[in-house]
Amino acid sequence: MKLNKISAILIWSEDYLALANWYKDTFEVKVIEELTHPNDTGIALAIGESYLWIGKHSEVKGKNKDPFRIMFNISVDSVKQSYKELKEKGITFIAEPFKSPVSQSYFATFQDIDGNVIQFIGKE
Repeated sequence: MKLNKISAILIWSEDYLALANWYKDTFEVKVIEELTHPNDTGIALAIGESYLWIGKHSEVKGKNKDPFRIMFNISVDSVKQSYKELKEKGITFIAEPFKSPVSQSYFATFQDIDGNVIQFIGKE
């Protein structure tokens, strides 16, 4: 077996429209696909070359009850600048920009409106 890449990140939500709109507005990204089929409902967003799917799932109710189990990084040119831009949009951060203790990368950690954890990664 040869693994090529992770093709998409899927985030399921009880209120997928509100969550997708949060991602669109927060990151100013474009919708690349929208499905309204009864068995496959959601919105795909382009984040760089990645495919972020925000969808409705019958088994997902309410906010994320274990938000630190899975988190994903979004690569940015400047963590501090990206942090500043999101702070101006009212985003609350779990961790302000900090340098990795084992590399030259910087990180900043925050949550979406469902409680999923996201990190910026990049240069200072």
